[in-house]
Amino acid sequence: MSYSRNNNNSNNQRKFTIKPFRSYTQMDTTSATQTFSSLASAMDEIHNRNASTLSFEELYRNAYNLVLHKHGTLLYSGVQERLCMHLRDGGNNLLIVARESESSLTSSSTGLMRGSSAGSSNDQYKLLIEISKVWKEHRITMVMVRDIFMYMDRTYVPQHRKRPVYDLGLWLFRRVVWERLLIDTSTSAADNGNDGEDNTEGDMKMAAPSHNNNNDTPTLGSITSKLLLQVINSDRLNQLEDAPQRTSLIKDLIQMLLELAHSNCGNFNDTAITFNGSGGTANDVGGEVVNQNGMNVANIPVYERDFEECFLGETQEFYRLESTSRLSHAVTGSGSGSNVAAASSSNNMDLDNNKKPAAQYSAMEYVHRAQQRLTEEKNRAQLLDLPIQTKSSLIRIVETELIERHSKTLVDMEGSGFGSILKVVASAPAVRGGGGGGGLGGERGNDSDVIIDRQRIADLASMYDLFSRVPSSVNHLRDALSERIRLDGRALVRDQENNVSPPSAFVKGVLDMRERFAAVVNDAMKGEKRAQKRMKEAFEDFLNADARAANCLAVYVDELLRVGLRGADERKVSRELDRVIVIFRYLHDKDVFEAYYKNHLAKRLLGSKSGSEEAERAMVSLLKAECGYQFTSKLEGMFNDMRISKETAEKYRSHKKGLVNNSVDERDAENGGKAVDVEVSVLSNSHWPSQNVQPCVLPLAVQAAMDRFQKYYLTTYTGRKLSWQTSTGSCEMRLTLPPAKGSTKPRRHDLSISTYQMCILVLFNTHDTLTLKQIKEETQIPEDELRRHLVSLCTPKHRILRKGSKGKGISGDDDTFSFNADYTSKMTRVKVPLVSMRDAKGPATSGDKATAGGASSRAAGLVDGSAKVPLSVEEDRRHTLEAAIVRIMKARKMLNHNDLVAEVTRQLSGRFVPPPQFVKKRVESLIEREYLERDENDRKVYRYMA
Repeated sequence: MSYSRNNNNSNNQRKFTIKPFRSYTQMDTTSATQTFSSLASAMDEIHNRNASTLSFEELYRNAYNLVLHKHGTLLYSGVQERLCMHLRDGGNNLLIVARESESSLTSSSTGLMRGSSAGSSNDQYKLLIEISKVWKEHRITMVMVRDIFMYMDRTYVPQHRKRPVYDLGLWLFRRVVWERLLIDTSTSAADNGNDGEDNTEGDMKMAAPSHNNNNDTPTLGSITSKLLLQVINSDRLNQLEDAPQRTSLIKDLIQMLLELAHSNCGNFNDTAITFNGSGGTANDVGGEVVNQNGMNVANIPVYERDFEECFLGETQEFYRLESTSRLSHAVTGSGSGSNVAAASSSNNMDLDNNKKPAAQYSAMEYVHRAQQRLTEEKNRAQLLDLPIQTKSSLIRIVETELIERHSKTLVDMEGSGFGSILKVVASAPAVRGGGGGGGLGGERGNDSDVIIDRQRIADLASMYDLFSRVPSSVNHLRDALSERIRLDGRALVRDQENNVSPPSAFVKGVLDMRERFAAVVNDAMKGEKRAQKRMKEAFEDFLNADARAANCLAVYVDELLRVGLRGADERKVSRELDRVIVIFRYLHDKDVFEAYYKNHLAKRLLGSKSGSEEAERAMVSLLKAECGYQFTSKLEGMFNDMRISKETAEKYRSHKKGLVNNSVDERDAENGGKAVDVEVSVLSNSHWPSQNVQPCVLPLAVQAAMDRFQKYYLTTYTGRKLSWQTSTGSCEMRLTLPPAKGSTKPRRHDLSISTYQMCILVLFNTHDTLTLKQIKEETQIPEDELRRHLVSLCTPKHRILRKGSKGKGISGDDDTFSFNADYTSKMTRVKVPLVSMRDAKGPATSGDKATAGGASSRAAGLVDGSAKVPLSVEEDRRHTLEAAIVRIMKARKMLNHNDLVAEVTRQLSGRFVPPPQFVKKRVESLIEREYLERDENDRKVYRYMA
């Protein structure tokens, strides 16, 4: 309905006139063809950049009417053919440039991977510039054309499964321009004077060559792709002129390929199109051609097919040749045949910025070069705005070729590899008692005497940073770290076995090793958990080969607490003890360490040889924190006994002063009528190391003093029993010698000696000469200890006695000893040290080594430097293991053998790791004693017997 309004009425009254609908008239084919001709002319004007003269409203109405009157197929086909024509005309100019570029590529003898001189010529960019220009103009054209046929996109296109107009233009650009053959398939028609515009479909339909991987027919796209790769290769070789402009050009073309690839997405009903004119494509437009894998070529994204695959392949080959040429001579000397060929075919790559032959690169130079290459590729991918998938694939390929393929070589390279640098770091000198740095880049680790080569650590960190890009390659670094620790550790063990280094030197070497390798793990390898684990396992491997390490660590701690920390501040004490605990954590035989440590602690406490009581208690606190209260309960009991002994000694002195009638003991006559002053340490038998040595025969005056103390103690503390341990005592004795020549004053020396030495010397108050046999009968001192103490009194420095035989040792029971009245010493107070048991016995034999040490230590099997588990510890292990088995079985009632072994090992790992055979023997023993029984149906299952 329509209406009209008359404004001429004076009363301004509105009048509406009703008109009938116009009759619907169907547009015939002739009218539709004429209408499309106007649209085709408009498309020509748009293509010729004359769009300003057009009325887009009228053009949109014409396209609308064609679709509305059921002429959509005519319109869509006409648009497709018109676009093909314009693209084919634009492609003709590109063909000329492409043929010139193809000839320059063919004539190049060095190839894309060899950095040819063509990379510096502007001619190679002409095709890239032209195709980029054609592409940009085509996109502008398609935006305008899309606006005209917008109604067709909304209605006709989805109903008939056609491509939208804009996507159609992109798809045709790919098929008509990008995939256009450089060989003109219709040249013969042009030669006959036919321009091809009026030919029939049958006369001018192109042949479709097979499009597979073996097709060598060049296309416009293939030549462009080669040029793109050549430009990228020139950039990698630092031979690209006007790099920013060229990079921008490459970026635009890559974005073109990505957009062309996206236009191919979807399942569309495409129809074949015939070309009228010269030129052709690798496929008929709309025709289905499959490659050798059976995949429709038209469905393969052009970006992946024509650029990404080639780009990644060329990248892999480039870095394969470069990395091989840089390392081939360093690894093989002259190199294998393939390596030599690779090096000779890439001479430009074999020179760095300083023109240094790449084959002479060290491992660290290669690492820095690889890091530089990875950064370059990352930046290049960013500048080219490559898709994320391509970026990740590119970086992965570069990492594989530069790192993963040569990771083992870089680790093992002689002189500069990771293993060689580790060897240098591990061999840095340790400065004892202060000193300066240890060479170039060396500095001390945290308040330590160990020199850390920070420059080498930085090199290791660079290699780790590179290898960490490929996690599997880091395993080679961990293996090299573990192997170096094991080799150095076993060397220390061999030196200790061969008596080249004493126990304390062995532990110092281990501590220095640990500090250096901890710096490698924490600083170079960023504190990686797996590296820390491998380091821990490597130290445990050589430290737990036998019980030697636990023994030596106890000796080291003994020296440390006796003299090493004397006068040290709290900070140094804490640092040194923390270093000891780190090594202690590596030990499996912690009970062996406990036995030796307790034995040395007893000697320090009883002999008042501790450098610092606070350091002693700090060490026990650290052990308690590490292993629990049960581990240190006896050690804490020893300190408690010493405190009680001091209190008891004070009470005894007060008791003696309070006595009114001091009865005279005839036995004191031996001491000039004066009572001997004794200080007795009363020790709990359960806390201290077991002493199975019989008391020796003491001088009468000393025995009298001990009897008086025993009477007081047993009267004060009823129900107790005292057992005297004379093997651990010490004595202050005054030695009176005849006056020197020209003097009437007797010479006096105050001797600080052991109880055994006191017993020996007292005999010479009544005898001039005694044999070994006589002294043994008089004193009842064990023979080994007697020999040791006698030799100590006969040394050149402290020759209080003269030995009848010559040499260090004692010849036999008839060897004589006499008092040396000519003994002299510059010191009034003289401390007579004990010689080792080996020196006391003379030349050592294999059997002698097991008897070295004190009487109490030998009785317990505790021999410093021994690699064997002490007998007392083995006995304790049997009881501990059996108790654990009974405790577990009592809780579980029934358990199979493997589970029992696993549970026992878990519970006892804090003290020692029992071997499975040892567990099996203890189980058999418990079965014999009827604590356990085997299951009747399964002999591997044990039952607890109540």
